[in-house]
Order: sequence, then C-alpha cells, then structure tokens
Amino acid sequence: MVDLKVSFAGSKPPLGGWLPAVSLTDRQAAILNAAADELIPGGDGFPAPSEVDVLSFVTRYVTPSGQEPKWFPFLGEDDFKARLDKLGEGFVRASSTQRVAVLGGLERDEPEFFGHLRDVVYYAYYSRPEVVHAMNRVLRAARDYRTSPLPYGYSDVMADWDDELLGRVRGSYQRTADVRRVDVPAHLGKAGV
Repeated sequence: MVDLKVSFAGSKPPLGGWLPAVSLTDRQAAILNAAADELIPGGDGFPAPSEVDVLSFVTRYVTPSGQEPKWFPFLGEDDFKARLDKLGEGFVRASSTQRVAVLGGLERDEPEFFGHLRDVVYYAYYSRPEVVHAMNRVLRAARDYRTSPLPYGYSDVMADWDDELLGRVRGSYQRTADVRRVDVPAHLGKAGV
C-alpha cells in the first residue's frame, strides 16, 4: 500500500484530501463540530454540520504536521489543533449565543484563521450528500444540484430544445472566422480602467 502522506510530501495534496486524515481528539472533534454548527445552523430541512460528518472532510484537508499548509484551506495540523484546544471544552458547553460571540471575536481578532476555518466548513458542508439532497428538496433553484455534474450533467432538468423559438429569434451574429482584433486606446489599456 502506498503511503500518500509520504508520497505527496511537498507537492500538491492528493485529490480528495490527505490520507490518512489528521486525527483529532474527542474534545477537538467536539469543538470543531460546535463551531461548524454555529457557522451553519441547521434547520428548515437542512441538517446541522455535525449531523453530516463535516469532520471527516475537514480533517482530510488540514495539512499534516511537518508540511507547509500552502494549499486550501491553508490550515496546518499543529496550529489547527492548538487553536481548537485554545477554544477549549468551555466552547462546547457554552450556549449558542456565547459560542457565536466567541466566533465573532475570532473573526475580529484572527480574521485569516477564521476565514480559513469558515471556508473549509462551508466547503465540507455543501459537499455532503445529505446537504445536497436537502438542497434538492427545499430549494427550487437547486433541484438539479449534484455533488458532481458528471456523468449525468443536468439533462434531466433542462427544458427540451425549442426549435420553433429559435426560428423566431431576430438579430445577427459574427462568424468566429470573421472576428478581428481591435486596438484598445491607450487610456483604456491602463490597469484599473
């Protein structure tokens, strides 16, 4: 068996995250679940993040100890665990209002870390099949959302091609072969214009 943790040292993380995933203590897992549940409160047909195992996703994307966290979500194992430990057991036992206040302070005082945590929790949550099914059921605009558009694409929810409608379309077009480069005036070519 290939040890992917060693094989990918210093390179891009493997598709689907690092293997083996970073392991958390029970307390760290509880803290991360509590934080995730405050970042994305469940309800109205949507499960809470802790109910759909966002942990297994997040722990695959935290960069293992000894490697630079230079890929999304830019969280290194040692620092990540230390920050979870800093939140402590009190965070888990706190009321929702208190946890939101703590997370608000984290957002204000450590915006970079907070942003990385928030982003990976969002990414994890919306990758979960249970959440995708909830989106399909609850949100009309998301009835065709899938965890992956392949291999089926969106053909089952697209309207049939309307040849009659196309026959009524007025306008013109330029063939690709007829498209020519135009000179952009210097004042429009400057950055920020």
